[in-house]
Amino acid sequence: MIVQVGLAALLIFAVGNVTATAQNVEVSGTVTDAEDGSSLPGVNIILQGTSTGTSTNADGFYSLRVPSLQDTLVVSFVGYITQQVPINGRSTVDISLSPDVQQLEDVVVVGYGTQEKRQITGSVSSVQSEDFVSGNINNASELIQGKVPGLTISSAGGDPNSSPTIRLRGVTTFSANQEPLVVVDGTIGGNLNNLDPNDIASIDVLKDASASAIYGTRGAAGVIVVTTKKGKYNAGDPGEAFSISYNGYFTAETIENKLDVLSAAEFRELSQVSGQSINDLGGSSDYFDEVSQLGTNNVHNLALSGGNQYTQYRISGNFRDRRGIQKGTGFEQINGRLNLTQSALDDKLDITFNLGVTNRESDFGFGEVFRYAATMNPTAPVTSDGFDNTGGYTEIGAFDIFNPVAIQNTASNTGEENILNASVNATYDFDDLVPGLSGSAFYSLETNNNTNNQFYSQENKWRGGATQSSLGTGEAQRYANSIKAQLFEATANYVTSIDELNLESVAGYSYSDFEQEGTSAIGGDFITDAIGTFNLGFAQDFNQGEGTVGSYRNTNKIIGFFGRVNLNWDNAYFLNASIRREGSTRFGENEKWGNFWALGGGLDVTSLIDVPEFSQLKVRGSYGVTGQDAPFNGISKLRFAPQGNFFVNGDFVQSFGPVSNANPDLKWEENREWNVGIDFEALDARLSGTFEYYQKTTQDLLFEVQVPVPPNLFPTTWQNIGELQNKGFEAQLDYAVLQDQNVRWNTGITFSTFNTKLTEYTTGDEIFVSNAGSPGLNSTPLVRIKEGEEIGQIWGPRFAEIGPNGEWLFFDADGNKVTNDQITREDETVLGNGLPDFSMSWTNQVNYKNFDASVFVRGVFGHDMANMYRLFYEPPSSIGTWNVIQSAFDVTELTSAPVFSSYFVEDASFIRLQNATIGYTVPLPNTDQIRNLRLYVSGNNLFTITGYDGIDPDVNYIDPGPSDNGGVPGGGGGALAPGIERRNNWFTTRSFTFGVQLDF
Repeated sequence: MIVQVGLAALLIFAVGNVTATAQNVEVSGTVTDAEDGSSLPGVNIILQGTSTGTSTNADGFYSLRVPSLQDTLVVSFVGYITQQVPINGRSTVDISLSPDVQQLEDVVVVGYGTQEKRQITGSVSSVQSEDFVSGNINNASELIQGKVPGLTISSAGGDPNSSPTIRLRGVTTFSANQEPLVVVDGTIGGNLNNLDPNDIASIDVLKDASASAIYGTRGAAGVIVVTTKKGKYNAGDPGEAFSISYNGYFTAETIENKLDVLSAAEFRELSQVSGQSINDLGGSSDYFDEVSQLGTNNVHNLALSGGNQYTQYRISGNFRDRRGIQKGTGFEQINGRLNLTQSALDDKLDITFNLGVTNRESDFGFGEVFRYAATMNPTAPVTSDGFDNTGGYTEIGAFDIFNPVAIQNTASNTGEENILNASVNATYDFDDLVPGLSGSAFYSLETNNNTNNQFYSQENKWRGGATQSSLGTGEAQRYANSIKAQLFEATANYVTSIDELNLESVAGYSYSDFEQEGTSAIGGDFITDAIGTFNLGFAQDFNQGEGTVGSYRNTNKIIGFFGRVNLNWDNAYFLNASIRREGSTRFGENEKWGNFWALGGGLDVTSLIDVPEFSQLKVRGSYGVTGQDAPFNGISKLRFAPQGNFFVNGDFVQSFGPVSNANPDLKWEENREWNVGIDFEALDARLSGTFEYYQKTTQDLLFEVQVPVPPNLFPTTWQNIGELQNKGFEAQLDYAVLQDQNVRWNTGITFSTFNTKLTEYTTGDEIFVSNAGSPGLNSTPLVRIKEGEEIGQIWGPRFAEIGPNGEWLFFDADGNKVTNDQITREDETVLGNGLPDFSMSWTNQVNYKNFDASVFVRGVFGHDMANMYRLFYEPPSSIGTWNVIQSAFDVTELTSAPVFSSYFVEDASFIRLQNATIGYTVPLPNTDQIRNLRLYVSGNNLFTITGYDGIDPDVNYIDPGPSDNGGVPGGGGGALAPGIERRNNWFTTRSFTFGVQLDF
């Protein structure tokens, strides 16, 4: 409520400052390009000293009423030099704008500064707001999906509360952080999930070690640098410029690809055809329909910006209400942001202040609901007589089969998150003392307070009770966590030129402090469900030694000293060198400090010789070393923790035991990467592109390995155990197909490959991870990791055929057909790989007069998927317990229980129409109130072409493991086990959006 009132007050204040001016003389004309004479649509024309203005239409024509023909017009357009044009008594004023060559030089935000793109020697991709992906954007990372070669953004189905998985250049570590570091307006470690996409001006991606080494241990997986929108000041207009913008849209989401399970009639038919007996309960239920709904997303963003010569500001507020495709899921989120820039002391001192606040209230629901909607007996009514102790909901009573409607209505899973991000930066120009010298001091603070409350009523059979051996007597869980992260950095920048030599340098100090603490309480056996999670003291479990209470506190610090030098000789030769020495409290006593550095060089061939049709042809190469911090605190220390209560001499006694072994020599992972590339621009700048090849070697991999007890106190120890090698090729091409007065058509493609191998594994030859799950397959590993082999190998026996007695038959190592009990580990082989061979995207942007349209197509090829739905729910023998999928009719002769093999591993290559958008900019009458009005419709995930039979062919980069019979996910291989579609995955969605963009 406070936020809404505040925004309303700001709006009233802002509108009150809009200049009210009598207008009685009309001026009109056409704005053209001074070089080719083409009309320029969308040019801003403002009456100097006021906010009164208009913009040119698709033909470059404008019309504006002014108080006097002696006034002056301020004319501005992106990429052109702003002009002040006196009217001088004319009623027709035609204007020619000249391209701003300096502005057209792409400027890229890099670590601790900016660089012209032509001078960069590392691998950097930059995406501006006008090139962002349109439509239903739920996470800021989705703005650049398909825009950056080598960057993969994979969404977790239709879960409204999930965050996409982000990978840059594949797998780079076993256990440490796989996701790129996020830097928001200088604050290291930002969260893209809490940013309003409407507040973002640009996103720069630093991909190789040369670009990211200056961030030390946190830049090993790449860096995503986010710059938010700021208030603007037009130097051609000394008056205060003020604007209001509104962006809003409504989205409807439906399930794109629902699991094709049997109806009640088909369930009975399969029983007759296959000879398998079923438990026919006489009903006919569509459990998918019972638990799902139309998903919606309402988004409203209001921003106010303005400024004068000394002060620029931008204030924005965002409200988002999203409801998921599963009933009872979604969130409400409010964002507020203030960006303020102040100049003082004759423009020698610049102070920037950024403040962001977020409140998010979530209904998480349970991913298992869709799984049990698929497997629930379709002949079972949703509710039945005789089930009073389960709230009337029909429960089968078999292993790992629960009524999904009962889960939704007898359990809750909610949370709240409050986030504050604040930063201030002061830069002073010491040019009077030392020409080219400036200094900066930066401080940022982030606090995050979040809670999670889970309640399972006495009628909940799924997780109803601290122990799951009986029906349950209710259970409540409360978790509260708080995070405080502080960062202080001081830098000195020096810029100078000596004849053709240009030098830019920066040196600095960085100190970051991270604190996290939390509490948890789990209790059951309540006398009433009315208490919920609000008073766990009523849980009688605590009197029986079964309830648990816990708390924790973690802290870590990172200190760094860094520097960088950029040399540019006559805009032809470029040299870049950076270094960072960094220390972390997370590592062993003997290995807390590390040195990370990079060196890169480039040559612009067109600055030396004439290359026909090319305006730029640059070759570049770089080599660098980055580090990887430990995944969490305390892994190098001997730690003890509570081990549960034991009943001793009539009392419950708390026990303690070791949970980790000490390793004082545990050290950083070290990434050594070289990168070569070619950047070019040709055909009068209509064609541009990049080609590059890289190879990254990660040494001293961090991994928790098995050790003997004794002499160790705990059976696993964190060690540095091996080496990964990752290499790949990337390409990007952009072409302006048409650029005439009425039609503009730009197209672009990206292409990327990567291949990751375990080149050294010091503790053994191979390991197996990620079991298939229960029932019956929780000892069946799906993924093998072996020295000398690629990461992501799916492993198992080769399917031969279904035998004459309905049994599985497989090929052994000699090619003979054998039964399951005859298969040995030596007979198993590589069945596929969960990582793709290559990825690509194709984007098109077309503008025709007031219409605009964009199409985004994405494809991923060469990856395989282990389909857990088919494994458990295709064999007809499963209908004795569960519902099964339609393909069970194809194997009615099969009588055996599920056995994992190549039969359940599929090629998951796909092409997807990710987004299509059509917009229309409404022609407006001459007014000082509304400058721009655009309406658009957009569709996301419109269709997918694939041969995969599962839910979603997109790459699953992380395997959480199975969750069976009410348990939580576990036993997965994480990043080492891509390509497993678990039964708890959310279904993907197709969405349609209608939006409005309005500028005052």
